[in-house]
Amino acid sequence: MHKFILFCLFCLLSIDLSAQVMDAVLFKTGFSSPVDITNAGDGSNRLFIVEQAGNIKIIPADRQLANTTFLNITAKVTSGGEKGLLGLAFHPDYKNNGFFYVNYTSGSNTIIARYSVNPSNPNEADPNSEKIMMTIFQPYNNHNGGCMKFSPIDGYLYIGMGDGGSGGDPQCYAQNTNSYLGKMLRLDVNANVNTIPYYGIPASNPYVGLPNHLPEIWAIGLRNPWRFSFDRANGDLWIADVGQGAKEEINKTPANTPTPLNYGWKVMEGRNCYDNSNCGTNMNPCNSSVFAMPYFDYGRSSTTGGNSVTGGFVYRGCDFPALRGKYIFADYGSSNAWLDTILQPTFKSHVTGVTSFGEDEHGELYCVKLSNGRVYRVIDANVPLKKTLTGTIGNNEVAADTLFVQAPISFTGDTLQLASRNILLTGSQQINGNQHFKIKYTGGCND
Repeated sequence: MHKFILFCLFCLLSIDLSAQVMDAVLFKTGFSSPVDITNAGDGSNRLFIVEQAGNIKIIPADRQLANTTFLNITAKVTSGGEKGLLGLAFHPDYKNNGFFYVNYTSGSNTIIARYSVNPSNPNEADPNSEKIMMTIFQPYNNHNGGCMKFSPIDGYLYIGMGDGGSGGDPQCYAQNTNSYLGKMLRLDVNANVNTIPYYGIPASNPYVGLPNHLPEIWAIGLRNPWRFSFDRANGDLWIADVGQGAKEEINKTPANTPTPLNYGWKVMEGRNCYDNSNCGTNMNPCNSSVFAMPYFDYGRSSTTGGNSVTGGFVYRGCDFPALRGKYIFADYGSSNAWLDTILQPTFKSHVTGVTSFGEDEHGELYCVKLSNGRVYRVIDANVPLKKTLTGTIGNNEVAADTLFVQAPISFTGDTLQLASRNILLTGSQQINGNQHFKIKYTGGCND
């Protein structure tokens, strides 16, 4: 029988299991003002951490190795406050074409640009490969949005833009279809790949061909969409929109919802009426059926709400069945977090100031904290024993050091039976006196 060593990688924070289902445990340290986390979808199981000043760091698949720098564009990025390198998205075919996309502020502009990986080093981007796709003027220093994601349904790149800043959207940019501000944009990055502007307009974008309407716009009426995500199981779009002074909101848009969509700002703030000044004489009134009402909103309460929503993901991982199918998100200011629409603080006093959430390739969920440079793993606090199997990496093999399993663990032959999924052991070696295995996942969730 194989011998193996289980290592406890994470240090659990104090929890009240009677009141909580979800928690977060320390995963990795050593980052500077992280604002985003994602994966490349290339089978490498690496995690990519976006630092506000302009760096992208890699957490290797073997989490025991040191973090490495994938891209440094600090010389191009204007950072501080709500500015900086704010978003990262990998092309769905990144494994073959090496394209990824960034969203950063430079001076008074938002820049949307494409970069390429170094063909001779998968852990290093080519800093000279930048192709600027869009330059969008920002009239103020705040509300830059910054999130970018590819839809698993249509394959297009979605870009969340804030309303331009100040307070109360004084120029009503969010309702102006001749402005990119306060919008969700949608681009076809497989068109014009080698020619300016390095993207095309999807024919199904709702304002294509209309005068005084920008064709890149997919939806309007957003204030500052601080993180959105697509449900990897069904393509539903979840948008967190930071409120002005009364309400924070979550918008859920099921896949294939007819467009055009109008999320309501600044006429609406959550389900509240706000203001329609400078929005034109033909602006729809408050509570008009034209506006898509939020799926969930909450007020300025440190107990049940907060003051700056951070959007999350629908959990689709294997390790925590009780979380599966739940939308998980948090509030940056109050340290509250929610499972779907359950008004119950779940991270409170554990991980304050969650800046962003992100998935690994298997749907396991993580979050980052701006102030201390740390990455946390989102877990089910009621799973009693959290241990990990440390493994080495081979071609197209994935380390399992982030799996939470329940002891005792047994296996027959070369298949290790875990609480959540199977792992194939393909060999072992001694490293610093410990037995390490080459391992790879052999399927999805066991249950």
